Amino acid sequence: MRQKPIVVSEQLVTNSRFFYVQERLLRFRSGEELTIERLLDGGHRSVLVVPMLDDDRFIMIREYAAGVHSFVLNLPMGGIDKGESAEQAANRELQEEIGYRAKTITFLQTLSLVPSHLQQTIDVCIAQGLEPSSGEGDEFEPIVSHSYSMQDLLRLATGDDFTEARSIAAAYLGRDWLAQQKQNLPA
Repeated sequence: MRQKPIVVSEQLVTNSRFFYVQERLLRFRSGEELTIERLLDGGHRSVLVVPMLDDDRFIMIREYAAGVHSFVLNLPMGGIDKGESAEQAANRELQEEIGYRAKTITFLQTLSLVPSHLQQTIDVCIAQGLEPSSGEGDEFEPIVSHSYSMQDLLRLATGDDFTEARSIAAAYLGRDWLAQQKQNLPA
């Protein structure tokens, strides 16, 4: 197993509402030292949900993304509140963003985001048995939702507006998990 570099020192450089910027001095096995900056998430966990209408169709939302200053297509996601499980947060986000709640939510995978610079991870879940239920969200504009077939995933992922990498990864994880579930069912 490879040896991780030694953390010689670290200090908080600045912070915002969502992130802390930490400067770290690392010493590698070779003796070389390198100062890096990384974004700490401040303990904020998040969840991303693949909401399934049936065995093939899933729901995505189109919403404004400030980082790219454009409207993008992605899966429902949001923060996990203190005291909430990933599954509870997933159901809350579904109600706020697409007007459904799920009878069953299954955890699929934890994804890291830009692990070379960002501490944050996101829990990916798949939601099944959707039924209408709404909750008040924190968005400034109404979110528009659309349903798509898993058969269209490659076309969507190579298009212009479904570019959010976490959502693309989660959709493929969901598709493959569903296929595995079908194979494991007794005849």
